[in-house]
Amino acid sequence: MKVYYFIYVVFIILFNSNIAKSEIIQTIYELKLEVLGLNVKIGQINSTIEIDNDAYILKYDLKSENLVELISPTNGVGEINGSFINSRFIPLNYNYTYERKGITKSTKIEFLNSNVINYEVNPPFEKSKLTPINDSMLLNVIDPSTGIILMSDYDLNKNCTIEYRIFDGKRRYDLIYTDIAEKEGYTICTLQRRKLGGFKINGDDSDGSSFFSAEQIDAYFLKKNDMFVIDKFITKNKSTNLIIDVIIQ
Repeated sequence: MKVYYFIYVVFIILFNSNIAKSEIIQTIYELKLEVLGLNVKIGQINSTIEIDNDAYILKYDLKSENLVELISPTNGVGEINGSFINSRFIPLNYNYTYERKGITKSTKIEFLNSNVINYEVNPPFEKSKLTPINDSMLLNVIDPSTGIILMSDYDLNKNCTIEYRIFDGKRRYDLIYTDIAEKEGYTICTLQRRKLGGFKINGDDSDGSSFFSAEQIDAYFLKKNDMFVIDKFITKNKSTNLIIDVIIQ
């Protein structure tokens, strides 16, 4: 069984566009894999985001559990800092390091005015085996962690009609809202991924190593006190689904 466990941060910050100018938000995210009709916990992410006037710092740690801990043990830590202007999160530095099966990998990205000015991935990957990324693709982009923050805010998503330009240090893709539906008290926004560059030339990038490698991402919002808040994400792949539940501290 292929386990779809992501190595890029998958944290969901529960906030709204009226968030205070100075605030600390702590959240736990339980990662569950659908196995034979059951939701089996495979990991947990602890995240803290600090907002101080026009700046933010996000820190998180990831730890695999149960099935994944046995098959593919994974631990990771990350930190993103940037500007918080007009309720917008604009990244300046993205750093993520993780260890999987005893192998350590890291990604660093530097931004200026939403454009990538430098990035480094260790150990390096062979670009010749991937579809090319040109300079114009690295303009007006965000990192995947900031993407999750924005995807978690219903108001900022303009009722699930906005698109996100993502660069994770290796791959460049857009996340596009394609549908919105009501079901069992949820407002569900569906996203699809449009591949642009940094993917395997043979077209097979379904290694399950990233939240964003999913064929489809459904964001489940609940209405509370006249505001829509994120409750969970469900990613849908060819063979299995990953569920990310939110537990607010």
